[in-house]
Amino acid sequence: MGLHGDPDDYGLPKVDIVVPDDARELDRDVLAYRRELRQKRRRERWRRLARPFTRYGIAAPFIASAVLVALISGVLMTVVSPRPTTRAVQVPPTGVVRHRPGDPGGALPTGTLIVNGRGMPIDTLVNVAGVVLIVPRDCRCDATVTHVAQQAVSQGVQTWVIADGRTGKDADDVRRLADTVPRGDAIPAEDPGRVLSTTFRAAGLTAVLVGPDKIVRDIVRGVLPDRNLTPALQALHTPG
Repeated sequence: MGLHGDPDDYGLPKVDIVVPDDARELDRDVLAYRRELRQKRRRERWRRLARPFTRYGIAAPFIASAVLVALISGVLMTVVSPRPTTRAVQVPPTGVVRHRPGDPGGALPTGTLIVNGRGMPIDTLVNVAGVVLIVPRDCRCDATVTHVAQQAVSQGVQTWVIADGRTGKDADDVRRLADTVPRGDAIPAEDPGRVLSTTFRAAGLTAVLVGPDKIVRDIVRGVLPDRNLTPALQALHTPG
């Protein structure tokens, strides 16, 4: 290639090339070249960022706005929505289960019995392990009362013979029944208010077995002459 317009041996166009004597004179051209490279890289980055939106054309801004609104709405719903309330779990009570009077496991009812013409609270009269026999009117159960009382005596427990709803001379037959028990281990009493028969829902001759802690262990209604209560009476000596 020729210099300063000299013809080229290969027939190429003539180019004037000026070689500066000092390389520092090329600094401006180098800076301009680097500036063009930076601009080109910025344009490339913008094209890459905008490429996902170019496929949707004019709808791209609306799609982006909808996505942003959905995200903000989801966050607000999470923060503002009411918290679910914790349901209380019913826990069964622990400890001793208390039964109502009149049921096995319950205490004796509150009331007054008459013994030898004097009033006595029920829980004062019945203060040891034993069997309370509630004798209704016209029971005709002399043999049954005697049989149950004899079983109680054999097991070393007390017997109470209660005249249900009768006082005075009307209760003489109950006192007579108590006198037939061996060794006089039966205590006759009157229950004019029918506290015991009402509480224990007496039916016929009713036997109420009471432990030494004054807690009812068992209730036997309609006791028959051949009824064997010995195992239940013996169990009264063991803790309930």
